[in-house]
Amino acid sequence: MNNKSSEYKNIFKSTFLFGFVQIFNILTKVLLNKAAAVFLGSEGIGLIGILQSISEMLKTFFGLGISQSAVRDISKANTDEDKKEFSTVITTTHKVISVTAIIGFVFTILFSSLLSKWSFGDESYGYAFILLSLVILLNILVDGQLGILKGMRQLRALAKATIFGSFFGLFFGVPFYYFLKNDGIVPTLLIVAISSIIFSTYYVKKIDYEKVNLSLKETFYKSSNMIKMGIALMFVTFTGMISEYIIKIYISNSTDLSTVGIYQAGLTIVSGYFSIVIIAMMTDYYPRISGVHDNNDKLKEELNRQVKVGLILITPLIVIFMFVMHIFVELLYSKEFLYSVDYMRYAIFWTLIIVVSNPIDMILIAKQNTKVFLVVTLFYRIIGTILSIYCFYTYELSGLGVAMLLMAIIHIILMQSIMYKLYSIVIDSKSLKIFIVSIVLTVCSFFLSDMNNIYLKYLSGLIIVLVTFLYSLKQFNEVTNLNLLDFFKSKLKRNKC
Repeated sequence: MNNKSSEYKNIFKSTFLFGFVQIFNILTKVLLNKAAAVFLGSEGIGLIGILQSISEMLKTFFGLGISQSAVRDISKANTDEDKKEFSTVITTTHKVISVTAIIGFVFTILFSSLLSKWSFGDESYGYAFILLSLVILLNILVDGQLGILKGMRQLRALAKATIFGSFFGLFFGVPFYYFLKNDGIVPTLLIVAISSIIFSTYYVKKIDYEKVNLSLKETFYKSSNMIKMGIALMFVTFTGMISEYIIKIYISNSTDLSTVGIYQAGLTIVSGYFSIVIIAMMTDYYPRISGVHDNNDKLKEELNRQVKVGLILITPLIVIFMFVMHIFVELLYSKEFLYSVDYMRYAIFWTLIIVVSNPIDMILIAKQNTKVFLVVTLFYRIIGTILSIYCFYTYELSGLGVAMLLMAIIHIILMQSIMYKLYSIVIDSKSLKIFIVSIVLTVCSFFLSDMNNIYLKYLSGLIIVLVTFLYSLKQFNEVTNLNLLDFFKSKLKRNKC
């Protein structure tokens, strides 16, 4: 087995591992939300949504993006096998994360009454925000621990810590909802945070590093680049939240809240459930490119490996989804939400394109090119917001899908141009060929799935799905030098023996 095939196999393994983790997390959330719907009703669901949103925003703001930016420094020191630097980075990360967590904790307590008034119109939930301050403290610490595991590429430990945290949240959450009703919401969030910090700390303590004594001045100096990049990443998250908020407010003012709900359902499916593959891939990809961020040739190799693997995995899923999205919407929601299909038919192309453009985007983060990264992100968010509002005004919900598709095209052209100009990094011909074939197959599915004759529609759908699977299987065999059919046959023979 050559080294390139081995690298591809490792990427597939890590993607499948974290794909499973993401699916498990979604299932636990679905079950917990179902329990909340049964025991708390719509009012309880609304309360959970508001408290979770505020908790997430405060965690993001006070976490300063350190948990993400630290991955790069840890991965680089680990790749260089520099134990002293590696130990220093981990110690610095621990100290900075602890400080930001405490600041977030104190802020939430001090402004608990004000946060309650802003969120609910009065100060009656002040006590809930005081308890929520512990959730924010622990979640910032958890993100820091998981960032260390990512940087070390301790993938199995990272997966276990995430799964155990989600499981215990579900295990204790349902009884809390049943016995305490709405008063059990914040304790449930706290139990999830406590279980997550216990398991993440357990696996981080297994890492072999030496605790380094650093003064406050040394800690600030060592963490300055980490904080700068972290703030940039935090800015990206916040601009995304603001952009989405503006779009939803415009839809609500132009039509009604039900349209916002239908749009939200479609957005959750396209950018939420389909992002399982993207998130799973990025979990291992970022530490890999961070370890070789100063070598453009190696970055180009990693980029193209990631693009090939992403397209091989996502294309069959998208083609199938084109023919079953009506069923999918009814299964997850109800017939009332079928209007979201108009949006998803176009928006699903965003998923295909972003599988290619996101890995390019991440190179700027790995190289800590903060200035270019922030300018590009701000430009992209502003254009995206304006384009979404215009397209919705012109074409309603389907227009939002078109806007998402256009933004994906703008993003990939913009990022590829920047990468070529700054670092001479490009998508190679093999990756481009797979990308073009994936687009052609998706476009064919788009038109075939719109046929009125149901028998002809699903017959043609079966053919295009089969063609897509065979093509992806062929590409998988080529990049890994592994024939899946022979592999499963040999496994079956071993089991019989």
